[in-house]
Amino acid sequence: MQKALKLAKKAALRGEVPVGALVVSPEGEILSTGENLRETLTTPIGHAELLALHRASKKLGSWRLSDCNLYVTLEPCVMCAGALQQSRIGRVVYGATDPKGGAVESLYKILSDVRLNHQVQVTSGVLAKECGELLTEFFASRRADARAEKANKIYRRRSSVVVVHDKKILGFYGVDPTSQKKYFFIPGGKIDDGETPEETAVRECFEETGYRIRLFPESLVEKKYDFFWNGQSYACHTYFYLAVLDQDWHPPRPVKDAAYNVGSAWISKNDVAKTFSYDVHILAAIQKLLKRPLPKKT
Repeated sequence: MQKALKLAKKAALRGEVPVGALVVSPEGEILSTGENLRETLTTPIGHAELLALHRASKKLGSWRLSDCNLYVTLEPCVMCAGALQQSRIGRVVYGATDPKGGAVESLYKILSDVRLNHQVQVTSGVLAKECGELLTEFFASRRADARAEKANKIYRRRSSVVVVHDKKILGFYGVDPTSQKKYFFIPGGKIDDGETPEETAVRECFEETGYRIRLFPESLVEKKYDFFWNGQSYACHTYFYLAVLDQDWHPPRPVKDAAYNVGSAWISKNDVAKTFSYDVHILAAIQKLLKRPLPKKT
């Protein structure tokens, strides 16, 4: 297990979840090793146990690993437990338990299920403290890095507006200049110097759709998120508002706006979840605003 821990630490240096495994023959010879390489190899089957099993089988010239032992720092998942059962391995020794994904003893008991045609001897908790601490430190470091990255981001301040009329909301169809992916956007854009978010939302709505609106500042919902557009990612800090028309309704008319704007339209509130599924943050803001009652006219 000490050797498996070294493999796990090697995986952590690559930025992988630190899990290490090795297969040992009945005579005590290390047949193969493996560390988690899911991100490096960009494959869902890049788990340490699977790599170790594959290499051991290649070395022995057989998929059967009867009487061999596998040592791994973390309780195997459903996929790896299934592969261990299929390999006919004799014994599995693991360190830390995995309450959220373990398939040996925590969530499932695949290796001891008598309904299957092979059962595997299991020894758990070997160097569990060391194995668990390695994982805990890794994920704590990942969370700290994510917080630091978010804190150091330079957000583009934007303002957007959900305009409601007759159980419909206003927006416009847009096409990404690079990917040619089609979107439906609510009106909005970058907050210019000297503008308030409310002023930007009103201005952008008129420029992008041709409609004059009455905005409700007290409806503000703020979201920070990344949005991929025109070949690059933008960090957005967006102010979302609720509004109604400040003029008589008329069908959408052509407007002169950016080339990616291919025409405004009104969509049913019932279609919001499907239409804005391309971004969970934008969808959440729109849905939150639509739950609020419209202020009474004064």
